[in-house]
Amino acid sequence: MFSNKSNRNLGIVLAVLTIIVVVMFVSDDRNERTFRKNLIDIDTAKVSEIYITSKAHGQVSLVKENNFWKVKINENKSVPVPESKITAMFNQLLEIKPKRLAARSETKWAEFQVDSTGTRVIVKENGKTSLDLIIGRFAFQQPRTMNTYVRLGNDVDVYEVDGFLQATFNQNADSFRNGRILGDVSGFENWKNLEFIYPADSSFQLVNMDNNWRTIKHSQLDSSKTDQYLRQLSNLSASKFIDNIDPAELANPVYTLKIQPGTGEMIQINAYLFNSGSENLEEDKIIISSTANIESLFDGNENDLWKKIFTGEAALLPKK
Repeated sequence: MFSNKSNRNLGIVLAVLTIIVVVMFVSDDRNERTFRKNLIDIDTAKVSEIYITSKAHGQVSLVKENNFWKVKINENKSVPVPESKITAMFNQLLEIKPKRLAARSETKWAEFQVDSTGTRVIVKENGKTSLDLIIGRFAFQQPRTMNTYVRLGNDVDVYEVDGFLQATFNQNADSFRNGRILGDVSGFENWKNLEFIYPADSSFQLVNMDNNWRTIKHSQLDSSKTDQYLRQLSNLSASKFIDNIDPAELANPVYTLKIQPGTGEMIQINAYLFNSGSENLEEDKIIISSTANIESLFDGNENDLWKKIFTGEAALLPKK
């Protein structure tokens, strides 16, 4: 009798264990089937529009026109986007791979900021949406790595992926523009001549004579100072653009720099003093234009941009 009772209890235990194993197997199998191993499926060659919406910056519209990308600045103006910035964005998207499933419920969206507080990226191929991605908050992981929580617009699941995606996508329209003063021009080592046209008698010229820069009067320059200035000038970028001023409103420039590169046309950078109409002179703006980046006017006051371009002759001469 004792033996029958023991066998009966053992059978109950085995039955319970069997049920637990089956439930676990089914649950794991269900999770395995629904866990997305790939979130991004776009053909970058066919992408025609990208819309990025965030609370901080509103909607940024990137549209491909005649094989060239443009970003919309206002209702009446769109400006070119460097191909390198579009390529970097595509590369960032294509690298997104789920590391783990962070949540499977809409109640968790706010916690991971993949609700209306997230940054939404919509990609269209020939007018049809091929990606709707919501980028949420980031998290630090050891050792020294950063991850981001994301969700597809038509899915409830939240995934953790590598990288700090907000740095690329949670940006304003200006961040996608070409901020380089000299555009795509580089290689200052091959420049031939720089002419600085300043008020009164402060104008001067620099000439490259057998890779040695001198003034037009053949005065020797400080090679270290000159190299530092030219290197900075060739890579100079700005992030603050001026779009509410008509270039036709600008009078004669107060400063001009003409650069003759090794090949190609001369580049001219102008600095204009623009009076806002106020009697407060501190509200006057210095506006920078460049023939190497004709689509943009730059705020010359930002980080003393105009001073970095229009140096004085004395700043390049050796100390006496």
